[in-house]
Amino acid sequence: MGLGAGDIMLGANFNYQFIDWRHDPTPDEEFHHLGTLSALVLSPGITVGLTDWWNISFSQILGNRYMTWGADTTSKHHRDEGSETNFTNAIGGYLGDSRILVRYLLLNAGSGPGARLFFGGGLVIPSDNTLTSSPFFDPGSIVEDHRHFSMSEGVYKAIFETQFFVKRMKNPVFIGGTVTIEEPLGESEYGFQASRLIDLSFTAFTKKLKPINGSMGGSLMIRNTTKAYWNGIAAPNSESSLLIPGVGMLWNLKFVTVMLNVQKPV
Repeated sequence: MGLGAGDIMLGANFNYQFIDWRHDPTPDEEFHHLGTLSALVLSPGITVGLTDWWNISFSQILGNRYMTWGADTTSKHHRDEGSETNFTNAIGGYLGDSRILVRYLLLNAGSGPGARLFFGGGLVIPSDNTLTSSPFFDPGSIVEDHRHFSMSEGVYKAIFETQFFVKRMKNPVFIGGTVTIEEPLGESEYGFQASRLIDLSFTAFTKKLKPINGSMGGSLMIRNTTKAYWNGIAAPNSESSLLIPGVGMLWNLKFVTVMLNVQKPV
């Protein structure tokens, strides 16, 4: 939304993710690896209207990732552990990346029907809660105990963002999309080169429905990540393309808007 000069908007995103994972035996451990990986991530943020056309936002990721180990033997690759603790190749904690974004409102129809168009840019600032060495090993090398996950990639990134939404008088009354690109600005201090991330998302919501006292909505996200590298060597699990459909509900209360969205990555 467009904020006036001096207006302040507070918000927070809460995300829960659960992955039931399994992979084939590794060269050093001739048994199947399996377990779960869950994540609880809270991202509070504040947006301040600098003028009627410019605003600035700051958000901070807080949370924890936890892995369980499902096999009846020990492994150098996996175990029951959380990202809040230190490990041989990880600095633990609850603090993830922080983000600073400046947005310009090119088109604004106000509170009535019409178009809204934002352009924005900013910076991802990493935290210290990151991996300090590669969790991947060359064939034939000695495999040491290691961890595969953290709260931050430890890399500064530039952000480009554009948002376009239209408010209408008939269903869907609110429709639009966003394009976000995150471009790594260099390696982490431990030799990790992160992926470029491209997100393309579409969202639509209905008018207020009396039975639920809220609106129903749908979303579709297309996400692509390029290869990441540890010390110039490609990380084998980094390149991906995801299609993420979702359904949601939105409630406009007196002083706050609440949205619940359920997504299924493919």
